[in-house]
Amino acid sequence: MKRIILALFLALAAMPAAAGETGCVYDLKGETQIMKAGGAGWTPARKGLPVAEGDRVRTGPQAWCEILFKDGSFIKMEADSETAAEELKVTAEERVFSFSFLKGKALWMAAKLKKKATSKFSVRTPSAVCAVRGTDFSMIVSTAGETTVGLFEGKVAVSDAAGEKELLAGGEASAGAGGVAVQARLSRLMKAEERRYARVKGRVESLRKRLAERDTYLDEYITRQEKALSDFDLRRRQKLGKQ
Repeated sequence: MKRIILALFLALAAMPAAAGETGCVYDLKGETQIMKAGGAGWTPARKGLPVAEGDRVRTGPQAWCEILFKDGSFIKMEADSETAAEELKVTAEERVFSFSFLKGKALWMAAKLKKKATSKFSVRTPSAVCAVRGTDFSMIVSTAGETTVGLFEGKVAVSDAAGEKELLAGGEASAGAGGVAVQARLSRLMKAEERRYARVKGRVESLRKRLAERDTYLDEYITRQEKALSDFDLRRRQKLGKQ
């Protein structure tokens, strides 16, 4: 089976090398699990849990999970989805984010910054090859590995053995055993995804503003969530001790 690579190239500001974790689980609902890099099993995820290179995240039925990165990039995974962060690197010269999206549905919003620097944001799925120049898109991967991409901003170059096809904002591409097909309009399914994107966009822009105003914002969020968990565990142990 062919493999799909969705590569998103953006104009980014020169950034210092990232220290510590690159992102975290910002919010979630329902059963969400994480497998840390080098780990052998899945453990429950929680708000503020760091997401680093090599980590895998998956959602259960009727669950969703939001992942926020320090550069302002944002992923919202819907139910029964799974992704792996294969490469998460940011230096003064470039940013390289590479993901493997194994199944399910997710909204991907890659941050744009003010100044130019080399950047590559890529997402692999199990079928065909795409090169994307844009920022915001929805991706659906079926249980059979077929992939559908709805682009809301930017351009997408979709290629297979027969050549390359360009997908513009407001268009949709599908990839599977029969090859790659591009249409200029969104399907009813992707229209629904576009409405979901419109509801999320304002909130993401607000988060990006906070990150721009205070580069420690995400670290502080992680620390607050860890303290809240620690305080809850302390109260629980104290209550059990009184019984």
